[in-house]
Amino acid sequence: MAVDIAYETHSITEDNENGIATGWLPGRLSAAGRRVAAELGDRRRHDNFAAVFVSDLHRAMETAQIAFAGTTIPIHQDPRLRECVLMGHAPCRDLHV
Repeated sequence: MAVDIAYETHSITEDNENGIATGWLPGRLSAAGRRVAAELGDRRRHDNFAAVFVSDLHRAMETAQIAFAGTTIPIHQDPRLRECVLMGHAPCRDLHV
């Protein structure tokens, strides 16, 4: 049985707009982030996903909830899906990689 996996990132956060790398803090979507999350839903909600998996961080769940609002697609949180943090667990400003 083949499994197709699609990958999308969380949407734009208030921290992103202020030049802060949020790390493992929850983060909140900005107004622009909520708009982009809705656009993600417009693009992907009819792709016949069996499920959506997100990290346990608020910004990831908020993105998925907006994108897939009004559908029956289950959204599952898993802390193992958190992004890798280069500078530790605290937010950092002006991170250049």
